[in-house]
Amino acid sequence: MGSVFRWVRRLYLFFAAVTRRLVVLPDGAVPVTLAVGVAFGVAWPAGYTVVAATVGAKAVRIFQVDMSNPSVVTDYEVRLGYGAIGAETWFGPVTYNLASVTLPFPLEVPAGQRLLAQNRDAIGGNNVDVKVLAYTIE
Repeated sequence: MGSVFRWVRRLYLFFAAVTRRLVVLPDGAVPVTLAVGVAFGVAWPAGYTVVAATVGAKAVRIFQVDMSNPSVVTDYEVRLGYGAIGAETWFGPVTYNLASVTLPFPLEVPAGQRLLAQNRDAIGGNNVDVKVLAYTIE
């Protein structure tokens, strides 16, 4: 039992020594309104909305997507991505059922990258506001 306790204590001290900094994207209190989306089952739209021009000097790990102010009360899917124009990398969609979504594992975005988002909804032609919560490990 003593060796398990020592192992858990070492693990705790390892994680406690890491400094995490909360990052809210876009900067400030106002979320970004995503461009009008398409209906479920239709290919993702070619256009996207820039959530942040850069995630900053350090890589971030996204752990929550806050969606609010839907133009119509319905289900939405939001897809996040990052990268330069024409070379975007997209993560799988996050489903929004009129509440914030905490991700089961963080999505890492490399330092200096643009953060992008697209949306689809059950009806098509609607939009939703998005704010992304992430952290850096310093």
